[in-house]
Amino acid sequence: MWNLTVWPILEHAIKIWASDIHMAEGENIWFRVHWKIWKTSWSPLNSIKAKQILLELLNEDKQVVQEFLERKDWDYSYIHTDGTPFRVNIFFKLWKIAFVLRRIAAEPISMDDLWLPDGVKKFVKAKQWLILVTWPTWSWKSTSMISILDAINKTRWEHVLTIEDPVEFIFKDNKSVFSQRQIWNDTKSFSASLRAAMREDPDIVMVWEMRDKETVEAAMELAETGHLVISTLHTAGSVQTLTRLVNFFPPELQHAVRYKLWDILFWVLSQRLIPKAQWEGRVWIYEIMMMTPWIRNLIRSWDLNQIDNAIEMGQAEWMIKMKNYADSLSERWIINEED
Repeated sequence: MWNLTVWPILEHAIKIWASDIHMAEGENIWFRVHWKIWKTSWSPLNSIKAKQILLELLNEDKQVVQEFLERKDWDYSYIHTDGTPFRVNIFFKLWKIAFVLRRIAAEPISMDDLWLPDGVKKFVKAKQWLILVTWPTWSWKSTSMISILDAINKTRWEHVLTIEDPVEFIFKDNKSVFSQRQIWNDTKSFSASLRAAMREDPDIVMVWEMRDKETVEAAMELAETGHLVISTLHTAGSVQTLTRLVNFFPPELQHAVRYKLWDILFWVLSQRLIPKAQWEGRVWIYEIMMMTPWIRNLIRSWDLNQIDNAIEMGQAEWMIKMKNYADSLSERWIINEED
């Protein structure tokens, strides 16, 4: 069998189209392929090989290794010799080193190949406001954001600032110029980088994730001052997204936050992955909420019970309910109705 360093493992993952690799000291190696996770027959990693893989993934950087040992977990980007990027999380479980590597597309996936609804193409033309891509983990939100930014890069003359943890895809300047900043390496935090963004002359700011009140507040301020801000939230659908944004703030500020959202929120794109019915692989299903006058009034009055109805009635404005999108794929036998 192979000499168990990280390269042969990555090569095999690429060959079989694995989306994720799971490794841990004293355990077998696992791959996730087309949604399902399975155990390989390779021998478990011993302590020496686990430490060898740790050093390889951290590029033999002793300072980074020491910081990982102190923090006990580490997010990192790693590029294989063939150019395939991986997002790496290294952590401890039961006092042993463990790794999860997610394969990232070496090139942006086009909006058409992602089956993004036609309404999403309006994102590419937006000049300001706040656009959110949402759903819990395992929906590849960053893939959609990268696709949108790639379309902007090909069509618009802009300065795009990204704040990421970690950087997954390195953009090559086309019509737009990119400034990509990685948390810990280039800046201390999302909120600190957003505060500094005002002095960095951005037209578009992509925030990897809005995790706390400070980040949400800074992103909203940027959107208020004429910037286009694109970010993600771990929320399931438009209503939960609105609720989560407001609940980041204390009760005495929530009315003011709702008023700000009424003014700056532009689109909410919610997505999730569903197994294909007759082929290997998965397909995205989507929900789009656009800030029409009706939805703005519902947010201002905080009548969220009517949001779903407004989306249902807003097909002329490129809105779509996730259930309706899924039904259209089910009718074409692309996904199973029960999924």
